Amino acid sequence: MKILFIGDIMGSPGRKAVAAFLPQLSEREGGFDFVLANCENAAAGKGITQKIVNELFAMGISGMTSGNHIWDKSEGVPVLAAESRIVRPANYPDVCPGQGWMLLENGERRLMVANLQGRVFMPPLDCPFRKADELVAAAGDVPLVIDFHAEA
Repeated sequence: MKILFIGDIMGSPGRKAVAAFLPQLSEREGGFDFVLANCENAAAGKGITQKIVNELFAMGISGMTSGNHIWDKSEGVPVLAAESRIVRPANYPDVCPGQGWMLLENGERRLMVANLQGRVFMPPLDCPFRKADELVAAAGDVPLVIDFHAEA
C-alpha cells in the first residue's frame, strides 16, 4: 500500500504548492493508494471552509486530518460535522462536531486514519495515549495511520 501524507497545508501558498507538486509526485511515484493531508490551517492559516475542502479533495486528497486550529473558522465547523473524510482529534469530547477517525477504501484496500492531539502547551483533553490504545484495538487488522498533533 502506498500512502502519501502531506503535512500542514498553510493557507493559499500551501494549497498552491500541493496543486503544483502533487500531480508530479504522483506520476513520478506511480500513484498512491491514499493521499492524506493535515488541513487545519488551509483557510488563511486558521481553519477550513467548504470551498477550500472541495478544492483539496479535487486535487486528489483522499482524507484530511486536523488539530486545534480546525475550530478557528466558525464556517468550518459544519463542514467538519458533515464531511466523513475529515477528522478532528479523537481525544476531544465526543460531543464535539466531527469524528476522530475514518475508514478510507480504495478498491480492496482499506485504511483507518485517526487524529490525536497532545496536551503539553495545549488545552486539556483526554489522554491521547489511552485513546491511541482504543484506536489500535478498533482498527483490528486494518492498517492505521495516526496524525499526532502536538506542540511538544
